[in-house]
Parts: sequence; structure tokens; C-alpha cells
Amino acid sequence: MELKVFKDTIASYAGRWETRLELPVETEILIPDYLPAVFKIVKCLIEPVVLQNRVAGLRWQSEGYLRCTVYYQSDEPGCRLYRTEQKFAFEKSVELPAGNYLEGPAQIWGETEYCNCHAVSEHRIDLRGAYILCGAVLSGRECEVLTSLADCGVEQRTKELRGQQRIAAEEKTFTAETSMLLQDAGDTVLDIDGNFAVGSVSLQTGQASVQGTLQLQVCCQSRSSDEMAVHQKELPVQQTVDLPGVTEGDTCIAWGKVIAASMAASESGEAELSVTWKLHLEVWRTSSLTVVADAYSTVCQTQTVQTACKLFNATADLNGHVSVNLADDLPDPEVDVKGCFVTLGSATPTELETNEPEKSVCLVGKGTAHVFCADPRGELTCYDKTFTWKVDGAWRGTSADACPCMEACITRIATNKNGAQLRVEVDIATTGVLLQAVSGEALCEVELGEEYAEKGDGPALYLYYAQDGERVFDIAKRYHARAKDLVAANHMECEGKLPQDLTTETTCLLIPAAL
Repeated sequence: MELKVFKDTIASYAGRWETRLELPVETEILIPDYLPAVFKIVKCLIEPVVLQNRVAGLRWQSEGYLRCTVYYQSDEPGCRLYRTEQKFAFEKSVELPAGNYLEGPAQIWGETEYCNCHAVSEHRIDLRGAYILCGAVLSGRECEVLTSLADCGVEQRTKELRGQQRIAAEEKTFTAETSMLLQDAGDTVLDIDGNFAVGSVSLQTGQASVQGTLQLQVCCQSRSSDEMAVHQKELPVQQTVDLPGVTEGDTCIAWGKVIAASMAASESGEAELSVTWKLHLEVWRTSSLTVVADAYSTVCQTQTVQTACKLFNATADLNGHVSVNLADDLPDPEVDVKGCFVTLGSATPTELETNEPEKSVCLVGKGTAHVFCADPRGELTCYDKTFTWKVDGAWRGTSADACPCMEACITRIATNKNGAQLRVEVDIATTGVLLQAVSGEALCEVELGEEYAEKGDGPALYLYYAQDGERVFDIAKRYHARAKDLVAANHMECEGKLPQDLTTETTCLLIPAAL
């Protein structure tokens, strides 16, 4: 008699490959004639704008530019702040190690390594710096597992492996136009930012339809008071993206953010606002497979080989808000706070330091508040305050098995000064889902050896003193017996479970030999 073996494959998570790329900056910024000459450079910021981000085969291709923004002050009276910027293009192609990687956009984050900026003349700025761009690519492997066994007196215990598989991932860039009425025609626009608030996502065969609102924030400095104010504008949008292989029953994770914007005056008196924004979509599908977790033969020796299959499971909904309150003494108590920008870093998995045997992971990000202050003489200075922010919650597991599919954006910044103490309040909106890889054991090989020598000559019944929580299958395996015979001999209640899945209390069991 020959053992019948049935096999199948399941996609398993194999790990996350990460890299750090240094993007150097070496450029000159010429001040246009319509802007006043440079008297003092107040702040320089370097921010990446990634236009192409794609993993295909064993290559990660990224392309975009570093937006170098310089805020400076002229020699005219008052606390007027001016803004100029330069785009420094980059293109990186990275060869990945041998493996099987999920195609689509890589996870990207980073931070400025250094930035040296100084005025060479009244109309020319020299900028030297570097940005560290980090990328993470998910890899997988096809696990061949046993799904069923038959004949040769084989006993098997099965279980269901269930998890999430990424079916498609895409990033698309769109443009939108609107108008905005500023309070004063002489206001200076210092920054335009925004995010995409997802309203609804519907999936059809091969397509995703996304509705939501672009929430735009325009930071301006008033000519009359030199104070910075934020004007907000909401713009409803709807987009359809082709996603081959997607079905209606899948789950889509979506977010978006503004990556570039420009504003121009119009004859109507309202400013024309042109926005470029990026939509990120990830589609995950629930998959399940019944596998053989353990097996043995009641008539002959059995050797088995186990394999670990890691499958992603959605652990937490990350849609929410995080509030950060900063307090610190100003270097000069006489300064006036004019406004604040915030540079926000991505939240990455971080393991908590605890005395518990099981590890736990949380999501922690970094940020910097850039506070613009003016002294009694009207000279502007930027005071930087770094901080960390954390998503509410902690989850059992390791950082290597955590995959946050999320985006974070600033929704509100408030500053105030009490004596020499500065307070900054930052509200952060988060969107996405936390996925964690959970390991499940399954048999990948089984081999039968010689028949048991004592078969037919041994005792027909054994006594076994079971401990609380022992699995019936494991006890039956020890005596080469059938689990169903053990359950029947001891009049155990199955309560809808298979005999192989039952556990025992502390008791004496009768173990009948398999016939």
C-alpha cells in the first residue's frame, strides 16, 4: 500500500529588504529680479518629491527631485520673510539581492543629513547638503505544503492558514485646480501643503474608484502685521485607477498627499491655485489554505519535515489622530513668535523595551518644529525643536514582522509664548492599516519507514495519565493509536470538533492500540 500525498503552494512573507541612499545636493539659487536682495538667510529646508517609485523584478527604480526651499530676510524694515526654491533632480536604480519581491511602490521615508546654505552675494545663494532616502521592499516565497494524506494507516491533524496577500499596489499622480481668496493682496505665500482625505473606495473588476477631499493649507505672511496665517481650502475629487487582477471582494488601503503646488494672481481678484498630488493604493486579498500540521502512521515509522509559513494579518486600524505638545524655553525671551512650520517623518516599527518574554512593537516617528521668531530689532531667526510622535497602541510581535501601510500629515499647528517659554501644538492625522506577519507551521514532507516490530504482539490497551491541556492527537501519536479510538474509548465529548483537535483534562485515559 502506498501513501497518498496531496500538496499545494501558499505565498509566504520572507522578510523586508531595506536600504539607505544618500542624495547629495550641490546647487546655486539665483534670486529673481522681482524679489528683494538677500540680507539674512533664516532657514533652508530639503524635502524629496518622488515622482517614480517602482519595484519590478530585482530592481528598485526611484526618480524625482529634492525641493530646496530657502527662507530669507531682506534689508527692508519690518519682519518680512521671503521664499525661493530650487529643484535638484535625482534618479536612483538599485539592484536587489536574489529573491522574490512584491512589485509596486516601495515604502519610502528619510531625513536631511546636513544642509549648509549661505549667501554668496545679494542675489545668489550657495547650497550644499545631503538627504538620506530610505526604502523598504517586501519579499515573499512560495511555500510547498501538504494539504492531505491518505492510506497506510496515516493519522493527520489539519489546520487552516489564513492571511492577507497583496494583489496590487499603485501610485498615481494627478493635478487639480481651484481658486482661493486671500485676505490681503499683498500677502506673501510662504508654503502650500495638503493631504487627501479619503471618503470612500469602491473596487470593481480591475479598477478602483476613489472619492475624497483635497485639504489644502496655504501659509501666508500678512504685509500689515508680519504674522503668519494659514488659509484652508477643500476641493472634492474623484479618481479611477486601473488595477489588474483586483475583484470586488478585495480590501483597498488608500491615502494621498500634495507633492507640489503653485499660486498665481488672476483678474477676478482670487488667486489661482494649481496642485499636484499623489494617490497611493494597495489592494489586499484574504486567502486561506487547509494544511497538514502534523501526521503519523499507526502501522509504520514516520518521518516528517515542517516549514514555517508567514502570512500577513490586519492587526490594527491606523485611521486616527495624534496630538503633540511641545514646550521649551526660547534662547531670547524678548523675541516674538511669528509662525511655525513642521517637518514630519514617517512612523516606523519600533520594539518596546519591557521585561515581558514576548516582544511588543509600536509605531514611532520623528519630527521638527521650525519656529520663526523676530527680535526687537526686527531680525528673524528660526528656532528648531525636534520631537517624536507615536501612534496610540502597542502590539505583540517584532519590528521585522510589522508592516504599517499608512500615511501621516499635519492638520493643525498652533504656537504661543508665555514669558520665555514657547509652546507648540501639533495635530497629526494618520491613515492606514497595520499588518503583522504571523507564523504558521505546516508539513512539507513525509516519509514512511519500516513497520513497527511490536505490531500485533503488544498490549491491546494502555493507561495514560494525561495533563490538563494535552492534545488528544499528540497522545495518540505517542502510542501509534487512532485519535478517534481514544476519544471513543474514553467517552469524550467532541462538541463539534474533530478528535485530533480535542484537549484533555488531568485524568487517566485508556489508549486502545490501533488495529
